[in-house]
Amino acid sequence: MPRAVSAPPDEKTLAELVSTAFKQAKLSGAAEVSPVRATHDAQWGDWVFCIKSSNADRTQQYAVLIKNNTILEVRSLVFIDGCDKEKYRPIEIIDQRDMLGEANVDLSAQSRRRQD
Repeated sequence: MPRAVSAPPDEKTLAELVSTAFKQAKLSGAAEVSPVRATHDAQWGDWVFCIKSSNADRTQQYAVLIKNNTILEVRSLVFIDGCDKEKYRPIEIIDQRDMLGEANVDLSAQSRRRQD
């Protein structure tokens, strides 16, 4: 039976989780994600979603198990994950380096304004 304790991730958090999982799985190309669904008793965490690359030559699928919006495991799919039966959609992943660069620019601009 499916179970869920914590709330599922919202779209922004999902994009962040997909970004992290995509890097851990060492995938290239555009990210694609399945719907988030409750885990089964035999799985870790509260929620699971699957990821894959849009690259036709890289059809490997990975299950991402999460709890409290934290990744517990990124693994090649196993039967119980059901990744091979999922419908995938593109998702824009967030490059955390870009986020840090934007934060540094914003902080620098704020510092200059304070000095003026």
